[in-house]
Amino acid sequence: MKLSAATFYALLAGLFAIAIRDVLFGYEENGCSMTYMFEYPEYQRIRLPKRLQRQYPSYGLYLYGEGIYAEENKKLKLTGIPVLFLPGNAGSYKQARSLGSVALRKAENMDSRFHLNVFTVDFNEELVALYGGSLQRQTKFIHECIRAILKLYKDQAVPPSSVAVVGHSMGGIVARALFTLPKFNYRLISLIITQATPHQGPVLPLDSDLLDFYTTVNQHWSERAQELRNVTVLSVGGGFRDYQVRSGLTALPCPSDDPNKLSLVSTAVPRTWVSTDHLSIVWCKELVLATVRTFFDLVDPDTKQITEDPEKRMAVIRHHFVRHPVKIYDDTTDDVITFSVPSEVWTRVLAPRLSYTSPTVTLLSSL
Repeated sequence: MKLSAATFYALLAGLFAIAIRDVLFGYEENGCSMTYMFEYPEYQRIRLPKRLQRQYPSYGLYLYGEGIYAEENKKLKLTGIPVLFLPGNAGSYKQARSLGSVALRKAENMDSRFHLNVFTVDFNEELVALYGGSLQRQTKFIHECIRAILKLYKDQAVPPSSVAVVGHSMGGIVARALFTLPKFNYRLISLIITQATPHQGPVLPLDSDLLDFYTTVNQHWSERAQELRNVTVLSVGGGFRDYQVRSGLTALPCPSDDPNKLSLVSTAVPRTWVSTDHLSIVWCKELVLATVRTFFDLVDPDTKQITEDPEKRMAVIRHHFVRHPVKIYDDTTDDVITFSVPSEVWTRVLAPRLSYTSPTVTLLSSL
């Protein structure tokens, strides 16, 4: 009996040692390139109504900018495309700088035909992955932020009617939770991109409020799946290097026949091909470039806002995250080649062959 117990504990200790070795030494090296700012990043605080300031004293809404662009936006006369970044557990609102800076460079390369206005939210780095009591409050605050953002564009000839959302980690589940609010208008958000978000369930289900929050969100998206089909959602997992949120948790819990929901990992994204850890997925240059290119290809040239066509949105997303890594996106379909001869008919081709013989080597070539 003692021998069997000793054998069991020895086997358990051996498995534990293998696990520790795999975590410490079996990781993949970071293959991401860093994103750099060419000018000093600035975060302009958006003044919210006093009612919201009293209700959410530790939260804030900011607009990202650099250099001349930041100076031009001091008066908040905005003409761009609103994109809202939501940080995750203990995340900083300044994590939006990679997305904002690359988008700014992209707009400059296009002679500023259109550009993104990247907003970001300060949640005071709350630990929402362990305690779910703050998630509902964050969701309600984001609803107020979206309404405040859209009001900034009221003087435009064609003001935007929705905001695109990029959520990192728990920020992605908060974005989906918006649709559970009683007074939330589904048209306020048409596109959600989540990065390393545990959609299936919490990583550590230690809190009953956290479990209730997840249950409410996933049940709502399941029961209202038909109403939410026009909302395009892309979930990107980090892959092997993300020890905090495994890729299995990042899969969207949605019907398999929903054409506007897509889940994948960063290793499958063309021209990215790398696994990211839980933080580097925000600043990984290859992934940020794919995200920014997607946003710009989603712009309707007539309204200069993100297209309202869900099929076009998903086609663009699949182009940059699944299909063509090099080709520029266009609406034309690939040419189909047809053969007049049936495929089962074969024709034998006789090619002349020449041989050359030398004392040491024999060469055989085919023309």
